[in-house]
Amino acid sequence: MSMLTALAVSIGVLIALWVKVGAMLFTTTPIAVPAGIIAWACFYAAGGKMQGLQKTIASNVSGVVWILVAMLVIGAANLGGVAWIIIGVVAAIIVLQSKIPALSFIPGAFCGAAVTAASGAGTDMKANVMVALALVAGAVLGWISEAGAGAIAKKPAM
Repeated sequence: MSMLTALAVSIGVLIALWVKVGAMLFTTTPIAVPAGIIAWACFYAAGGKMQGLQKTIASNVSGVVWILVAMLVIGAANLGGVAWIIIGVVAAIIVLQSKIPALSFIPGAFCGAAVTAASGAGTDMKANVMVALALVAGAVLGWISEAGAGAIAKKPAM
């Protein structure tokens, strides 16, 4: 079978399993299943393979951390009225951190930040960890789906 068909089969099977198992594992974090799928997409957007996996995990988790830091600063300093400025500073930092090779996948950091903000985790450390774990799981599933597709694709005759 072609690589595209093998990839479709691999991703289809694994996403079905992720939707079922992820929903059971992350019962307190409803955004976890979509977060995993977003990280999965980030894996492919980052170029796949081991480098894409590393960049996806590092950037997605950095987004989680930056939103947690922003929420802690906003809450501790009672800056709710200017939260938008704090978030703007965090966005700038996310871009600047891309000078570090492992964090150079800017869209991944924004995806991690966005799903964390959407989760409503705020300063709840457990909720933030659950979002981060779901993002890591999604990136790893992306890597597994790529490897699985390579294994089942028909190799061209030489």
